[in-house]
Amino acid sequence: MPIDWVLPVAFKFLMNPASFFVILILLAMHSRTVYIRICQTLAGLLLLFLAVSTFIPQIAEFPAGQYPGPANRLIGLLQLDRFYNSPVDIVLWGLLVAAMIGAVIFNVVRTPVQKILHLLLALCFVLVALEKGSNRRFGMTLSEGQEIVFSDYSGTVSPKHNVRLKLLRFEIQRHADESTPKAFISHLLINGQDTVLLAVNKPFAIDRYRLYQSAYDQKYIFAINIDDSLHMLSFGDSLALSDGTFVLENFDHQKRQFRLRFGQEYYSISMQKPLRIGSHEITVTPGGARYDSIIDVAEVRWTKPLLLASLLFIVFLGGAFWYRKRLD
Repeated sequence: MPIDWVLPVAFKFLMNPASFFVILILLAMHSRTVYIRICQTLAGLLLLFLAVSTFIPQIAEFPAGQYPGPANRLIGLLQLDRFYNSPVDIVLWGLLVAAMIGAVIFNVVRTPVQKILHLLLALCFVLVALEKGSNRRFGMTLSEGQEIVFSDYSGTVSPKHNVRLKLLRFEIQRHADESTPKAFISHLLINGQDTVLLAVNKPFAIDRYRLYQSAYDQKYIFAINIDDSLHMLSFGDSLALSDGTFVLENFDHQKRQFRLRFGQEYYSISMQKPLRIGSHEITVTPGGARYDSIIDVAEVRWTKPLLLASLLFIVFLGGAFWYRKRLD
């Protein structure tokens, strides 16, 4: 039977609410050992898929169906390129929750403490699934000197999200050998008043969103002198003039010349050698490097309830061990 047919049918069955009751009944018919094996298998599969999907660009970052070789088919079937929002992820978390609740309902675990621990663990699983599957994630890119409004990216209208972010400077700290980076730091100006440092392990919070330093992009910039007016541009940047738009296209390494576009016409210009285009005199000189900060944003609506449920689970688990040790 082809796997292309089996997997979709299996997922449809497992996504059906009635399937959970079937699983609960099966749990009631088997021993504690079988129950433990089921939980171990489900947890192992979930951890495996989560680990593998971490190394696969998600669908928002990489076009679907573009992975090379036979791996493309497997990635598509298991939905590893969009795992956090996939039926596979929901099914595995749902089965774990069903296993926990089934153990309580059908007395696979018998003591009150064990039942409380299983219910708390089921609650933690639900909150983890909600945290991973329902919270929004998106990215932002800021150039040095650029200012944005956070609500334009989050798509929300809350006054709490109407925050202006300006990248004052991007800093790369290096180890003593000066060859390997030690830290990437974005110096952000918040609402034109406060300066914060955004680093890899130092996120910044805007209401329920967390901003994380993800990566950076380095661009070479050039000083473009147009009629004694200086402009700093990188490849692909444009500049609107009174009689047309000027674009710095690229650099021809063989000819050692820059390729420019003014209006619909293309021109070539050498470094530091003036070129007259129409009524404009243009000169290109080196300008240094400009950094773009790449920032990942994650919504964390369910973090506090998850921490509370986890704390309750740890407290009950610690109390159970203490009570058992006292009895012994």
